[in-house]
Amino acid sequence: MRAMHLWVVLALLDVAAAVVHLHMNQSLIAEERGPRIYFLFLAVDKIFNLEVWTAFFNSADKEQYRAFAHCKEQSCQQQLAGSPIMPVPTVPSKYCKDLVSPMNQLLSYALSNDLGAGNARDKFAFVSDSTLPAKPFLHIHQVWSQREGSDFCVAPPADWAEVPAGGDAFQMAVKTSQWSTLTREHAQRAVEQWQKNVMRNLMIDFEMNQRGGKNSADKRNTGCLDEFWFVTVLFGPLKRASPDANEPIDLPRFTGSPLQIDHKAGWQGQCDTFVIWAKHTNSLGQNSTLDPASIPHGATARPGWWDTISMQGIQAIRKSDFLFARKFIDKPSLHDGDSFAAAYTRIIVKDDLP
Repeated sequence: MRAMHLWVVLALLDVAAAVVHLHMNQSLIAEERGPRIYFLFLAVDKIFNLEVWTAFFNSADKEQYRAFAHCKEQSCQQQLAGSPIMPVPTVPSKYCKDLVSPMNQLLSYALSNDLGAGNARDKFAFVSDSTLPAKPFLHIHQVWSQREGSDFCVAPPADWAEVPAGGDAFQMAVKTSQWSTLTREHAQRAVEQWQKNVMRNLMIDFEMNQRGGKNSADKRNTGCLDEFWFVTVLFGPLKRASPDANEPIDLPRFTGSPLQIDHKAGWQGQCDTFVIWAKHTNSLGQNSTLDPASIPHGATARPGWWDTISMQGIQAIRKSDFLFARKFIDKPSLHDGDSFAAAYTRIIVKDDLP
């Protein structure tokens, strides 16, 4: 009897241990994973300098990132076969008038790709096909994991869109760079609103790009849907009580909030991608650490671009405050060496600075 009693006790202890083990496993499964970055590339026929991007992603913990690309042409999807970047099904798009459709296609696939719960600190970053990282992966992951809001590089208020809202009041649509970074909450809301056709007529509602209109003499009410839609749909059109009202506007979970609406204000928010416009390229040699061989080319109405850069220029990009830099042609020349990809990977990706 004692032996049987002992056997029953041991059996019960085994069951109890199994129950505890099961609860511990369930707890671990339910535990939120670490923050992840979703890189969302918008490409036409290819992603430039894929060799550098491949080294960048190969340097990272695979649990800390996912990378997707929306390709306009089949050659881009073929290029990405076997790379760390996964193409998503192509949707119709049109430059300026609708790049928001492929952007939300990327968000939708990124959000549905992983099983289980996400992390509130996940970030969804839009990247152009001519962009390169300006920092190692771990640096970028650490910066974005610590930021709580979405990152928009906000153009000066003189470039925003305005329409009358009754009396002296105006409604404003904030203009930003296309290359923004969204929180998981904002990414989910953007996809939901786009699927519900919310603000798809924003360009019409704000009388955008109307030649001869009341705003044709300045830069207001000009631009592309992707430069206005995300901030407007996530935070709503902003309100100005009168033409002279300049009160700051606080936006929740918006990096760099509050926004100043004074038309004399400059760039605001969080600008993580270096880009230079033609009117500023002439001053770069005097006001930056870029050497003469690394000054990007300039052209009217489009960003400057690099087809040649030196080791010093790559080091200047690494030492800057930016996380990314654009525009690079595919396979630029290295002014003082043989392989741009090898030098860029060593200095930026592997963080091998002198």
